[in-house]
Amino acid sequence: MTSSARQIPFRYYVGCSLVALTRLLRRVLDQIRRVVALPEQLALIIWTPREIARSSKANWDSCSYVRGYARLDQWLDAREFALVERYFSKSGSVLNLACGAGREVLLLGRRGMSVIACDWSPGMIAEARRRAEDAKLPARFAVADLMQDLPYAENAFDYLYLSGYGYLFPRWRRVRFLRQAYLVLKPGGVFIIAFPPAREDPGIPAGPSEWLFMRLRRWAPFNRAYEPGDRCVGGTLVHYFRSAELAGEFQEAEFLVKEWLWDEGYAVLVKL
Repeated sequence: MTSSARQIPFRYYVGCSLVALTRLLRRVLDQIRRVVALPEQLALIIWTPREIARSSKANWDSCSYVRGYARLDQWLDAREFALVERYFSKSGSVLNLACGAGREVLLLGRRGMSVIACDWSPGMIAEARRRAEDAKLPARFAVADLMQDLPYAENAFDYLYLSGYGYLFPRWRRVRFLRQAYLVLKPGGVFIIAFPPAREDPGIPAGPSEWLFMRLRRWAPFNRAYEPGDRCVGGTLVHYFRSAELAGEFQEAEFLVKEWLWDEGYAVLVKL
């Protein structure tokens, strides 16, 4: 035995064993999580789009969700703040789509912008309005479903902001929404949009459940609107995007992509 081998203490090998055990347990737990999440994912192939929307709205409008989002006081994170600083002036009009409990409204209003905000949850709108009033910000609010008609005139806004594009489904409704967003935006206007990229889930677009669901959707009892990338998170549908898929949706709505931040999950769109 060499002198270098004799110098390695026993506790080093104990530590290596513990590290190896942790890695093994993490892999086992990851597989267990996948199995536990499977019944929730099955809901997406059983529910119709209307039933998925009902579940998502019930979750988003629940007291626990409203209270949780009302405690988000950091407003925009560093990336969001940088994009707003770069592309939004301090005097334009902005429509904050799916505003939730007012996280984005507060910062946009503090910049001196004229803010109009909408969300499909009456509870979220009530909380957002209260927070804006407490901050003495003259924002205006409305309950509006982004998967229905937007209640705004054409060419009404200089800017649009949406941090939850992944909650819209299926594809034809997302494209319909984008076309409406294009109409309410002024020529030359900027739309900052956030989305969940598919890289965050290694099971997209491949995986056993994806393979199974894509075949089940051919049959009438199942959800024919199911798309690769759909995931159920706590009863709410979230769609994870592939880059070519998302670029195609923007192109169909005639938006020009001014900046891609794919890894961070943001795009900056412009209406020509």
